[in-house]
Amino acid sequence: MEYTGVRWRASDLFARRSIVSRKDPPRSTPPSTKDLLRENAELRHELARMESYRTLSYRDELTGLWNRRYFTERLTEELGRARRQPQRHFSIMVVDVNDLKTINDLRGQAEGDLVLRWVAEFLERSLRTHDVLCRLGGDEFAALFPEIEATGSAPLLARLRAALAEARTGAPFSIGLSFGFADYPEGGTTCDELMRVADDEMYLDKRRQKAAAASPALTPPRAAVQT
Repeated sequence: MEYTGVRWRASDLFARRSIVSRKDPPRSTPPSTKDLLRENAELRHELARMESYRTLSYRDELTGLWNRRYFTERLTEELGRARRQPQRHFSIMVVDVNDLKTINDLRGQAEGDLVLRWVAEFLERSLRTHDVLCRLGGDEFAALFPEIEATGSAPLLARLRAALAEARTGAPFSIGLSFGFADYPEGGTTCDELMRVADDEMYLDKRRQKAAAASPALTPPRAAVQT
């Protein structure tokens, strides 16, 4: 007897099995407010930790001042702003501790480190809070003065010399500093030019001080701090 019912094909059977075995994926539970707050707190903690590492990379270990790397970046940024705004001026200063090598040789490096810390604290007290003060390395420091024109360097130098003469009166050792300034754009229009001019001025100041100490009757062009 011939079969007259519904005829099934093999493909129909596989399709049916596929339909039966298919299941909808489970729906994910949305995070709770507590979970979101916890993740946010963890993220803030991680960002703070990364920022602390970044800050340490910009700090001088001995004095706690900014280091050369930070100073170079800030000087580059200030130079960029000045180029975009022709009316904007700024100055930089290089400071050298006189005869630091002699202090290290005669009294030891620990005494020399004490001198460097004293100079760092003196400069911090003497400059404005928004000036960028750093230790370049060795016996050299540098400062960036935003919005100080060439005419403002001389009064600043005179004030620093007077403050140093007063501050070192009670110091346990005699400290002499040599200063050099460079003003944008008069002293240079690149970072290298400004640093070179400031360095030259600093070494010129050092020679004047030594000449004044050797010949008391000689009056240097700028008031010198005796070493």
